[in-house]
Amino acid sequence: MVTLATPPSTVDGIKRLAKAIKRESGITHHKALEEAARKAGFQNFLHAKRAIAKAPAQSYAAYVTVYWSDLRSKTPSSGRYTVEVRLKRPLSELLADGPKVGGTYLRNFRLEAPDHIEMRTDAGSPVSAMQYLDQASSTLLFMNSTGLVRVFRKGNIEAMNGLGRVPKADHMTEWEDPQSGDWLLLDEPYLSPVPGFRKEWLHKHGLYQVAPRWPGLYYPGMADPYLISPSQELVARVQTQVEGIPDSAYSMGMPQEMAYNSKFISPARLASGKPRKFRTMPSTGFRNGAVPYGGAAGVRSKWRPARGMSLEMHTTIGPILHKLCNSSRRAAGVTARVYEKLDQVRSRLEDWAFMEHPDGITAEVDAKLYYGPAVDGYVTPQDTFKAIETVRALLLRGYEECKPRAQMLAKIESAAAELQKKVSH
Repeated sequence: MVTLATPPSTVDGIKRLAKAIKRESGITHHKALEEAARKAGFQNFLHAKRAIAKAPAQSYAAYVTVYWSDLRSKTPSSGRYTVEVRLKRPLSELLADGPKVGGTYLRNFRLEAPDHIEMRTDAGSPVSAMQYLDQASSTLLFMNSTGLVRVFRKGNIEAMNGLGRVPKADHMTEWEDPQSGDWLLLDEPYLSPVPGFRKEWLHKHGLYQVAPRWPGLYYPGMADPYLISPSQELVARVQTQVEGIPDSAYSMGMPQEMAYNSKFISPARLASGKPRKFRTMPSTGFRNGAVPYGGAAGVRSKWRPARGMSLEMHTTIGPILHKLCNSSRRAAGVTARVYEKLDQVRSRLEDWAFMEHPDGITAEVDAKLYYGPAVDGYVTPQDTFKAIETVRALLLRGYEECKPRAQMLAKIESAAAELQKKVSH
């Protein structure tokens, strides 16, 4: 069976696919063309030729990839979707400052190659994977057409925050024109409000609003987009631009479902000759006295000592750290920076304790660990310093040498150094 990494987007590409289908299936050339066109997301070959002919004279292919993993449902599944969109300028130019310029719908993507973005984490199902694909693809086309980027100017952010709650708003994203500096809100509620809604509120804040005939970004075709800005010129221009995005720029039809462990190699990646940049995945195995835990696709694993500390030692260190974190800045010298480091140690040690002793931590033991009832803190900086040194000494005894222990000790020693400055004065 002929499968596709991504559907063809040109007439020549459809013809090449038709030849492969003809060879495999033994059908007529005409039927193979019709089948190839449908695989590419068109109704038939004639529809494909007409739609592709309407594409801009010069355009650049950009590819969007999303993986999904749904292994807990009644019908577990996992896979990958990759779609192609057509832009007026190269993707690497559009995202020259990184995918973050695309705001909400691109923030979880990375530029894997000059012509390819890939979602860092997994979607939870094929349906949610398709929504992520639609949102990311539509955002690229929106930016490509309008030149807008996510809002970043402090003055614009303050102006938008000053509006308070926008009446009947939903799924709102914030944008600005990097040339003029004007800002724009894209509001996409599910239900179309009655004509003239928000009129008084818009007038009060000196804003203009238009409703473009355009699918939008949040749920293309299912929500109703509205453009809001203090610049009447900007909303009028953006309305014209988004309404002018040709249908041929969007990916057509349902993309080919590929295996989860398959890798899409884009034309630019292939041409570069450089190996593909793989997504971050959870770590496994044993490394220099440490073992990984947690992590997911796109999220690095954390590490802890392979050999755990005794529960008795945890219940000795826990109350000391709890008391340190309840000590005052004025009396005991626990400044915000000292507290932050000690609290990070306390939180991480609690995680380790539960993993090291999954069956030994009863409610009674838990109350003696790192978080318990409110307690009085240490009285002087000298008392605080001694307590920190005690924690350090206990950790040196409780854990064998490894990188996670060294990182923990570094935080404690940094807190002690901060406190030492206060003791010395």
